[in-house]
Amino acid sequence: MTPFDGLLAIMRLPDLADGWKEGLLVAAIASAALRNSRTPCPRGGLAGFAPWWPAAAAFVLIGTASAFVAHGTDGIVAVKITFFYLVAVPLLLWWAPFDSRDRDVLVSILMATGVAVSVLGLVQQRLGPDRMVGWGYEYGEQVRSAGGLFRTFSTFGQPFPFALFVTTSLLVGGAVALGDPRRLRNSLFLVMSPIMAFAMTTAVVRAAVLGLVLGAIWIAATRFPPLFALLGAGLVTVLCALPFLPASAVDALTSGSSLDERRSGWSGIVDSLAVHPLGAGLGATGSAADALRESDGGTTAAAYQPDNYYVKVLVELGPIGLWLVVLLLGGALATAYLAARTATGDDAAFAGGVGASIVAAIGASIVSTYFEIFPLDFFFWLLLGAVGCAQAQRGSCSDRWRSRRAEAASRRTAANS
Repeated sequence: MTPFDGLLAIMRLPDLADGWKEGLLVAAIASAALRNSRTPCPRGGLAGFAPWWPAAAAFVLIGTASAFVAHGTDGIVAVKITFFYLVAVPLLLWWAPFDSRDRDVLVSILMATGVAVSVLGLVQQRLGPDRMVGWGYEYGEQVRSAGGLFRTFSTFGQPFPFALFVTTSLLVGGAVALGDPRRLRNSLFLVMSPIMAFAMTTAVVRAAVLGLVLGAIWIAATRFPPLFALLGAGLVTVLCALPFLPASAVDALTSGSSLDERRSGWSGIVDSLAVHPLGAGLGATGSAADALRESDGGTTAAAYQPDNYYVKVLVELGPIGLWLVVLLLGGALATAYLAARTATGDDAAFAGGVGASIVAAIGASIVSTYFEIFPLDFFFWLLLGAVGCAQAQRGSCSDRWRSRRAEAASRRTAANS
């Protein structure tokens, strides 16, 4: 459901529908409780499930304290926006862990959704911005342009989550598909991958392109070295195609205006740290600041909107907060890397893909506030938590479905011989 959140903009629903995310969380908790009562799956300690949890806990505690110090009781708004999925999703997965079948279904959903939103995005590009406005979308909100090009947003609220979600789908789904290309689902996904990549570029989101390239390099370096040849061929193709592309398309992707804007914004960071060496408090910038401004009726001045997640954390929580984020992301990547090295079969490929998506998130955060973009924050912790389930459950219930698949395959082989 999360990739289709943008459709709410053109649906006439009661205000109650705005709380669908919280309602979905309640439904997930109820479903997890029912599942545990029927088919309990043993869970390990947090150290096995999430080795990165100390950094996450420290990040949440420091951020929460700073939010209440800076904003009083209104700080709960900033806490919710920043930490909701970081806390809720991993804890839910630790309480009701995914087994091998669940992880396989998750990959199937990620693949199918990635293909669907990409195709819909290309249809949207064909229909054009005027048709989108006629349907109820707004210029400057969902409907945007860059260099005269209409930026695809598909079923999302903006081009950014669309492009970054397709990047995640390509990396995770692609790694799993390359691990077992003979499976029909995987082969179909590999066929659709170039179409997805093209659809992603029509959103004109450089963070997504950067993330896809970095993630693909990670997959090639850690799991599939032949992918380097494909990356090289892709680079040559792009370079050869550049002279034939519309000038507006090239300018939109290579323009330095946004970099100039970043530099002007970064110039005030040193002054901010001189006044607030421990940070200005969670919710001082970004979407959390916008939400706080709305809660007080818009009486406060417009907040600084960074387009670099590390800068955002530095301004809000100072060097200590930034160091905790580095530890957290480094621990998350190490968890996925070790899982890909020690697991086997589909779980190894899945962990490799998740590792690539983490690398993509780390890179994309340089030019975007990645962890403030819904549903990217949700999927980051969902995928990382699913890898933790695979590691914590190795040799237990996580192998049951894999064993049943192997037994079924052997029976088919015996019957055909």
